[in-house]
Amino acid sequence: MFESLKKKIAGAVKGLVAGEEAQPEAESDAAAGPAAQAAPEPRPEPAAKALDETVRLNAATKIVKAFGGRIRLKDNEIDDFLGKVRVSLLQSDVALGAVEPMLEDMRGRLSSADFSTKGLYDEILGAVRQSLLDTLSSAKPGIDVFKHVSEKAAAGAIPVSILFVGPNGTGKTTTIGKFAYRFKSMGIACVISASDTFRAAAIEQTEYHANRIGVPVVKSRYGADPASVAFDAIAYAKARGLQVVLIDSAGRQETNKNLISEMQKIVRVAKPDITIFVGESTAGGVIADQVAELSRHIRIDGIVLTKLDCDARGGNAISIAAVTGIPVLFFGVGEGYDAMVPFSPEFVIDAVLPKNNKAT
Repeated sequence: MFESLKKKIAGAVKGLVAGEEAQPEAESDAAAGPAAQAAPEPRPEPAAKALDETVRLNAATKIVKAFGGRIRLKDNEIDDFLGKVRVSLLQSDVALGAVEPMLEDMRGRLSSADFSTKGLYDEILGAVRQSLLDTLSSAKPGIDVFKHVSEKAAAGAIPVSILFVGPNGTGKTTTIGKFAYRFKSMGIACVISASDTFRAAAIEQTEYHANRIGVPVVKSRYGADPASVAFDAIAYAKARGLQVVLIDSAGRQETNKNLISEMQKIVRVAKPDITIFVGESTAGGVIADQVAELSRHIRIDGIVLTKLDCDARGGNAISIAAVTGIPVLFFGVGEGYDAMVPFSPEFVIDAVLPKNNKAT
């Protein structure tokens, strides 16, 4: 995952360190043979090609570098390098509101430090890493859902209700299945409320996951009031001493006033303890707008970003919490019920940045 952004940043750092134009590796048509002549390698896109060109070190800096010791980067070197990083981040879906503070932080680190010529690549990469890490760590901490429910259950304050919202197609119902699977493995009994009574086959999809995991479902007919289904599911849990109610909901487009009103009714009736927005990491910058608009109508406690294993860009994982102010709680990294990992700044940084001068 995030291979595109990783290569772009690594290329920019290597360019700054090398101080010379990168030469693409290629063979002549004659040497490559008929097959290569018939099917030439596709040329890189202009934007990607520009990012592969290196940033030249100042002549004076090169002289110091040649003799070893420590160097301080010049302003023009830093400007060229940060320009490349800016384009890399923006092309990888990192929101502009998150990019500019990161670049200013990088500028401060790069302009105030003396770098070892022998470890220049790793030291510059370290400055980039720390700036990204600070951005990801600056968001307010998210609720530990499973710990919270365990504590509530131990205190007898049950059932705990968790409402899942978000657009269609993001993996919301599958995410609910992952939560149910985790709760069951912890010995915590739950029920799923099939409150998406709008989308065709939504109830059957909920039942499919529930049956595979081995948890009950409370449902009604299509077109029924979603809030009533959630209310019945909570009553079902209370009557049987179940600790958790997981409430599915119809996909909400933040511009659809009728669906927004329906969601607000679910919140009024079910009074969820936790509300989680489920969005796909591959959606681009639009996800920040979706979260911001929905949070104007209901409280959102955390975000689950799905399909992270399919996201070659990685920008949303970097910027979503910084832009919305709402913490990312988990990443979905596959279809399996155990394919969900807690949000960790280090997890994102390790996926985005190469770790040493052999990485590309």
